[in-house]
Amino acid sequence: MEATSDLLDFIVHSFHSSSYGGGGWKIAPWQMVIQMFGLLPNLNWFAWYVFFYIFCVMVMPLFFRYKVFRFKPLINLALMLIVPYIFEIVLHTVQNYQTNTLLNDLFSCFLYFPCFLVGYWMAENQLVEKAKRIKWMRNPVVCVIGIMAVFAIRIVINSVVGFLLDVFYVPVMICFIVNLFEMVDCAPISALLSFLGKYSTGMWFFHAVFFSTYVCDLFQPILKLVSWPPLMFVWLVLLSLVGAFIYQKILDGLRALPLFPKMRPAVKR
Repeated sequence: MEATSDLLDFIVHSFHSSSYGGGGWKIAPWQMVIQMFGLLPNLNWFAWYVFFYIFCVMVMPLFFRYKVFRFKPLINLALMLIVPYIFEIVLHTVQNYQTNTLLNDLFSCFLYFPCFLVGYWMAENQLVEKAKRIKWMRNPVVCVIGIMAVFAIRIVINSVVGFLLDVFYVPVMICFIVNLFEMVDCAPISALLSFLGKYSTGMWFFHAVFFSTYVCDLFQPILKLVSWPPLMFVWLVLLSLVGAFIYQKILDGLRALPLFPKMRPAVKR
């Protein structure tokens, strides 16, 4: 039900993002339906996460049912990294695969799937908990330097022959960040992050209105009221939070309709 709830969230945001026909852009009803699943890039060209989310929801139960990851941790990790990359290479060999929406989206799924699987592998093997017991990682200075180093290295090189190195960067980054927050226990920061986490999905979806083809002309001037990039980012977070709060009230109303009797809001972790 959590997956259904998140998809309902995106559908509502999709309708909002296409409700203003600025710049002469128009969208047909059948295109709106395809947009709901992230399969048409002209509304939100960066909405790859929607069809990727659907892909993961469909594939992971099969992996559990057939016990695909039943081997030792390192062998499972190798499978998670290599097998999707092989499928990515196969799709890349298809002539003009970029012009075929389904093939291009499937290519993106296999591109990002190792990152998703590594997250599962980390949880399965309690990697974050084990990192907390590493003595040299219990130093806040080391954690800050480590976080900055990961950012710097990723700027220089983020992939090799189509293989995303985020599968290595993200686990290290997560361990550094978790250890840092464990050592720097600040109640206001924890409360703020918990509050933002409550509306994080809505904020993620709502921020698209500032870049969507159909409505960016209407919303970007509001964002550009602040010109200095760091403050603009803070302004964007605040605007997205307000939008997410309003949307949440709308979605709560939709979930209360008889059409969705068993649907509950997604649980934030």
